[in-house]
Amino acid sequence: MSCRGPPALAAEGRATVAVVKRARLPDPELLVDGEPVRCRLSYQWAGALQLTLCSVCPDLGVELHSSYMGHPDAEVSIIGTIRLRPGVRPEVTSDLRDAATLPVREARRRCLLDHLAELRDLVAEASEGEVSIEFADEAAELVDVA
Repeated sequence: MSCRGPPALAAEGRATVAVVKRARLPDPELLVDGEPVRCRLSYQWAGALQLTLCSVCPDLGVELHSSYMGHPDAEVSIIGTIRLRPGVRPEVTSDLRDAATLPVREARRRCLLDHLAELRDLVAEASEGEVSIEFADEAAELVDVA
């Protein structure tokens, strides 16, 4: 086993962990068939090249966790997603995107928009209703400076 970190930690088989910052974003306005549904939105990051967005809709039992990683000099960005909804096995997926269209460091709000579009689709599948999502400009601004 190879571990990086102080010798004492490496000798114990433990690696050091980067500091992760986590914060809540303003909750989006989620409507299913015109009726409001509670939705909590948070984000965390471990540097400029990674962003994780988490949405939880407790009334529907739906969760979406999306992690975005990319470098401005790379050709692609990667998205890892976990989709949870009642009665369906957890879905874990990954997707490669053109780094120019989804630049994790330079335009993090695009990651937020991508996450919310995926959430809209997940909620529509879980509820079988018509879904719309609105979010505060403040959410995009906070994500952009994370």
